[in-house]
Amino acid sequence: MKKHLWFLFLALAACSAPQGLRTTGSLRIQSVQPDVVAGCQVRAGDWMLLTGNAFGTQEEWDSGTNYALFPPDPGLPAESPEITQRENPATLMFRVPEGAQSGLLRLHVAGVGDAEIPVNVQAVAPQMAVPGCEAPTPPQAPR
Repeated sequence: MKKHLWFLFLALAACSAPQGLRTTGSLRIQSVQPDVVAGCQVRAGDWMLLTGNAFGTQEEWDSGTNYALFPPDPGLPAESPEITQRENPATLMFRVPEGAQSGLLRLHVAGVGDAEIPVNVQAVAPQMAVPGCEAPTPPQAPR
């Protein structure tokens, strides 16, 4: 009986953990919009929104201390994502750059940690409306 309870506990823990999203250090990502982890697609120019525990300061993003690298390989960089931060330091918004491809989005927050987020970048055709796959609304006013 104890074996069955232990197995049930392990199965529940495995199912409740975010699938496909890896973080290091103390960085935690609670949600991604659109939910690329669940299979939603994005296109160049689409906005993405991350909520987590700490994304640093806007100055760190502006200076390049913190960064987001879309595939292809960082040695062949795509256009730099536009990163804006709302009043809440646990919310981060940025655009998918031109030239981005499907693969792992690598996020680095200095002194906090790193994250790898799987992204499926759609080429050109608009995506069918899929519940939960809507792109977030862009920031209202420039900083």
